[in-house]
Amino acid sequence: MAPWVAHAMAQGGGPVGRARGDPGILGALGTLGALGGCATAAPPNEAMAVATAAVNRASSGPTAAQAPIELRRAVDKLAAARVALADGRNKDAQRLAEQADVDAQVAEMQAQRVRSVLAAQESEAAARALREELQRKTGR
Repeated sequence: MAPWVAHAMAQGGGPVGRARGDPGILGALGTLGALGGCATAAPPNEAMAVATAAVNRASSGPTAAQAPIELRRAVDKLAAARVALADGRNKDAQRLAEQADVDAQVAEMQAQRVRSVLAAQESEAAARALREELQRKTGR
C-alpha cells in the first residue's frame, strides 16, 4: 500500500471516504480525472475524413486548373490539420480540418464559376456567329 494511502486510512478515512461524508482520496482523484478528461478533445477522425475526401474530390477534377489558389489553401490547411493531429492538438486539428473542407468546397464553387463564365462566353460567341451568318444571307 502506498504511504499516502496508509496515512489517509490512519486518519480515519478510507480510500472511498471518511465517516463525516468527506469524499476522501478517491473522490479527489475522481474529480481530477474528470477535469483532466475535459481538457483534451477526442481525435477529430470524422472531420479529418470529410476534409480529406473534399480535398481529394476537388483535386481530381478541373478544380486544380480553374481554382488553384483556393485549392492550395485547402491542401495547406489539411496538411496543417494532419500535423496538429500528430502533435496531439486535437482541437486545432478539428478546426483546421473543418476549414480545409470549406476551402475545398470554395475551390469547387470557384471552378464552377469559371466554367459558367466560359460557357456563357461560348454561347455569346455562337450567338454572334449566327447573327453574322444571318446578316450575310439576308444581305443586311
